[in-house]
Parts: sequence; structure tokens; C-alpha cells
Amino acid sequence: ELGVRLKKLGLVLIKCPEAAGYHWHPAFKLADLPQAIEREIQRGRMGVLFYHKHPTFNVRLMIQMTGLHRVLWGVLSLYGWLNEKTLAKPMQWLIDRGHPRLAQELSRIFLNWYNVQAVYAAAADFKAGRDQGFRL
Repeated sequence: ELGVRLKKLGLVLIKCPEAAGYHWHPAFKLADLPQAIEREIQRGRMGVLFYHKHPTFNVRLMIQMTGLHRVLWGVLSLYGWLNEKTLAKPMQWLIDRGHPRLAQELSRIFLNWYNVQAVYAAAADFKAGRDQGFRL
């Protein structure tokens, strides 16, 4: 959101390829999924708040609030059929064989579906006047 406001003020992003950033993430485990799902739901809800502050098509793309995103993640997740329950065994199999990162990438299929669903649910709540305590 800050980036959008700064861009509106005319600031220009200067890239520095020499700059390095590092993020450490612990190895993925199935026990992480409930928290990851909740994070995606909250990310979707906050995305709608972001869109209401900056109602542009670019923001809609950023928060995956387009029909294309809905169809894409719907098809990829088989409209929710591929989820934390149906993919638990394949993900655990990957983890047990030393591939937790691959298992985590597999989880992104349904995590993004949760996010897109949350975006549309929050948008419907805003439209109906049920803003769930969010203020613009």
C-alpha cells in the first residue's frame, strides 16, 4: 500500500541489482497449514481493504481480484477439491523424502484458492455493508 501511495506522489523505484536480501524459513511441515490457510484468508481480506483505498485495475491484479484469477486458481485447485486434506498424503510423502520445499509449493495451489475465495467473500461483505470492523 505504501508503494502505491509513493508512486502517486511521483517517486520512482530505483533498482539495485547488487543489493541482496535474505529470508530464512523453517522447513515446511503439515502442522503449518492451518496457520498458512488463515494467513491467506486474512491476506485476501486485507487485499480488499487495499483495493477500496486504491480502486485501480493494477491493485485488482495485485490482490488477484479478477475473473482470470478466480478461474485460474479454481481450475488449478479443481475448485477446492485439491486442498490440505486431499493433498496431505502426497505432501507428507515429499516431506518424508527430504523435499519439504516441494511440498510447500504444492500447498500453494490450495492456499491461493483460499486467498481468492477470501477476496471475493470480503468484497461481497463490503458491498453489502458488512465490513467486519474494517474502516477505510
